[in-house]
Amino acid sequence: MVGIPADVAAVDRARDALSHRGPDDAGTWISADRRVALAHRRLSILDLSPLGRQPMANASGTVQVTYNGEIYNFAALRAELQAAGHRFASGTDTEVVIHAYEQWGDACVDRFRGMFAFGVWDATRRRLLLGRDRVGVKPLYYYDDGTTFAFASELKALEALGGLDLIVDESALYDFLTYLYVPAPKTPYRHIRKLPPAHLLAYERGHATTWRYWDPPCEATFDGSERDAAEALGALLGDAVRAHLVADVPVGALLSGGLDSTGVTALAAAAVAPAPLRTYSIGFDVAGHSELPYARRAAAAIGTAATEATLGIADAHRLAGRVAGVYDEPFADTSAVPTLAVCELAGRDVKVALSGDGGDEVFAGYGWYRRHAARARFAGVPRWLRARVPAAVERGALMRVPGVPTVVDGVRDELARHAVIMGGYTREQKAAVLAPGVFARFDGYDDYWHFRRYWREDLDVVTRFQYLDLMTYLPDDILVKVDRAAMAVGLEVRPPLLDHHVVEFALSLPAGMRHDGVTGKRVLKAALRGLVPDEIVDRPKRGFSIPPAWQADLAGVAPVGPGRDANRSNAGDVATGMLRSWIEGAPGGAPAMLRG
Repeated sequence: MVGIPADVAAVDRARDALSHRGPDDAGTWISADRRVALAHRRLSILDLSPLGRQPMANASGTVQVTYNGEIYNFAALRAELQAAGHRFASGTDTEVVIHAYEQWGDACVDRFRGMFAFGVWDATRRRLLLGRDRVGVKPLYYYDDGTTFAFASELKALEALGGLDLIVDESALYDFLTYLYVPAPKTPYRHIRKLPPAHLLAYERGHATTWRYWDPPCEATFDGSERDAAEALGALLGDAVRAHLVADVPVGALLSGGLDSTGVTALAAAAVAPAPLRTYSIGFDVAGHSELPYARRAAAAIGTAATEATLGIADAHRLAGRVAGVYDEPFADTSAVPTLAVCELAGRDVKVALSGDGGDEVFAGYGWYRRHAARARFAGVPRWLRARVPAAVERGALMRVPGVPTVVDGVRDELARHAVIMGGYTREQKAAVLAPGVFARFDGYDDYWHFRRYWREDLDVVTRFQYLDLMTYLPDDILVKVDRAAMAVGLEVRPPLLDHHVVEFALSLPAGMRHDGVTGKRVLKAALRGLVPDEIVDRPKRGFSIPPAWQADLAGVAPVGPGRDANRSNAGDVATGMLRSWIEGAPGGAPAMLRG
């Protein structure tokens, strides 16, 4: 917090609103002039002693840091900094952040390999620097009304601070119906914004400036064979997983039985052998929907110490009732429910767990990549010939689901079509649920501005949508879902497949090595075959969502929206229910936006 004289009680209140993220320790620092305050809740993972307490200062006290995340290459950076004359008092990566800033300034982020969100106060320059990791694993919100500047890991801390102007941003709530999440940099509040992934923000002399320091490269520079690519990727994945295991506490893995989590688990188990790796899996008591049998077979094949649980509808009701409190803003991803469940399960034993998140975005595993590729191929067929194609053949070519794609078929704009495939509302559907006066205020509004910012016509169709997902769906939905669910129980989840070296390598491959137009994750499957059982390598992708039969039932408890993998044409009443619920519970009150 920078600006008006700090209220210690308010700062501590905001800090302790995040006690779930850091149940092990707490600290607050306030400058001598009381114009700057930093506070922190600690989840102790490296150097468990009091030497790791934050906020942490440099030797002279001129640099203070509060930091969330892990710098996986901190030991190598520490050695480099020591060779340059820096002295360390602790074994934490937090202290490496301080000295790296002293040595390299803002460019320190270029040296970091990890997931992080930090605030560095430089008293000499009277300057605050905020930074967020490349893909957005760790969150960072900031408030700026021109007088007071504050930042936190979650909205609830800023709400608890008090004295802030929490004016609701109606456009953010409108956008929620388009994307089923509030797209960055927006939040439901006009003066609070999300710092986007791979961005830095400098606040000095009452003014904030942001800039991007990294962008996923999308040039196919790899010139080897697919076998060469698979071998190189296998080595890179092994290195990434080993790096993500660094901790002074036990580390486990979240195991769904899919390719991504099983691959990460197998690599982690090999790295920690002979001690068995602890794994955690969730299933459902609905026949045909649970992946638990695959997770069991994966755990048995790899040799993990497996813990599992099966959810029934009563468990889902309990978990769905927590969604609003965990996520702070409207969030319509049904897989938040089982994600909360598996994090609760793991959090009883470990403080750190590896996950397979990011594999679909990095290696083109989602079904919509195939659908977009098929549509692009079909669009290349001359119109006169297309008119002669039987409807059933066309439906198969475009990967349509009978009875579902009627809305999609009527959408001509490619970005709008992608939003509808992802479950978002069309303008016509918004008109049916929004109050007429509210909908009228968005006449001429670009509903797809968020997608448009990251639309790359220069890329092939699969890479284009991969890049779009890496910039939007991944940080705004998938990583939000996992971070909030995990940190709600004091668990740090680490995704090795989103190591920036892995991301850069995958996007340097010819698109066909990731997705050949029909099959996704080609190179990942080749890299993991032999390490992961063939039945898991070859099984079709399945989303981590609640059983469809539960969705309407759960809507009456805490609407969380249908699963992303259901290929719906409309999110239905559950998304509007979530929006209505948030509006009714907004701390400062919110406008009545919905009909009825």
